[in-house]
Amino acid sequence: MFNFFRNKKIEAFGMDISNVSIKVMQLARDGDSLIPQAYADVQIPSNIIVNHMITNEEKLADQIKRAISAAGKITSKYVVASVPEAKSFVRILKLPKLSEQEIEGAIPWELEQDIPVPVDQVYLDWQIISDAADKLEVLVVATPKDYVDILISSLKLAGLKPTALELESQATARALISSADANSAILILDIASLLTSFIIIDQGVLQYTSSIPIGGNALTESIARNLGLRPADAEKMKRELGLLADAKQGNIRAAMLPILDNIIDEIKNVARFHEEHSTAKKPISRVILAGGGSRLLGIVDYISARLNLGAARPIGRVTLGDPWINVLGHTDEEHAPLSREQALGFATVTGLALRGMGK
Repeated sequence: MFNFFRNKKIEAFGMDISNVSIKVMQLARDGDSLIPQAYADVQIPSNIIVNHMITNEEKLADQIKRAISAAGKITSKYVVASVPEAKSFVRILKLPKLSEQEIEGAIPWELEQDIPVPVDQVYLDWQIISDAADKLEVLVVATPKDYVDILISSLKLAGLKPTALELESQATARALISSADANSAILILDIASLLTSFIIIDQGVLQYTSSIPIGGNALTESIARNLGLRPADAEKMKRELGLLADAKQGNIRAAMLPILDNIIDEIKNVARFHEEHSTAKKPISRVILAGGGSRLLGIVDYISARLNLGAARPIGRVTLGDPWINVLGHTDEEHAPLSREQALGFATVTGLALRGMGK
């Protein structure tokens, strides 16, 4: 979405900006392959981005510079940056056969009653995802102009040249879905610090995205509250012990399960909605976990058991995502700067970096 240099081949690095951190990554060409050249994950003060709104573009620009400096080898001024799901509206419109110019004119009318902000206050981007004999399906992304304008201003204040903005969900999917899954219906569960996103990709195209305000921090807070621990100690225990079945950590597991069960219930709702409302009525064949929260020990087995054991309609296999699958592939571990598990928190910025290299 939001290409600023549509007809030029410009190589850019990726930048994923959230309420709590800035991640950057630049890829480099190695023959026909790509390898990670530089990356960083920098925590930012909590008052710079509040509820997904940038409060101070000068301070954000300073943090962007800090993240680039931390990465060490960012050599390009061109950047592909993320747009948060919480600031965007994604819709699939069903339209009659129209020309591109007619589609451009029809979209605002179709969206007017379907998004909670006036159409003239958002930037629109769209692509045709299905072209049948007598109708079209068009994926539309609408993002408030005030957020986009401040984000672009912040990037420029940091001395950067934005080439494109892209939804977090689209970037995450680019990083995690391989050609082997290109024709399947995949649900990506992206567990970040403050929220969890549900992303459905079918036939390689974004079909659905939503999020709930529950993430890795909620698990830590529950452990701290139930066991009377300081947040730092609760976070340490969460990382070291996870959900592994051991008597001495039973209280930790019990503290986290109600929160995880809320996430799993939402997976079921989202999967059911997709199967009932998608054109192909195709069931989800795989759930891919990403985000820093997916590194929780035992989480794959727990989610898989809750989704599939005894279910009349099993959802499919649950796996950890591999953010390097479209960068290094399965066999080139020596060039990976992070292990697969460590890289799970970098899935979105990896997808942005791939976009920056024309992928």
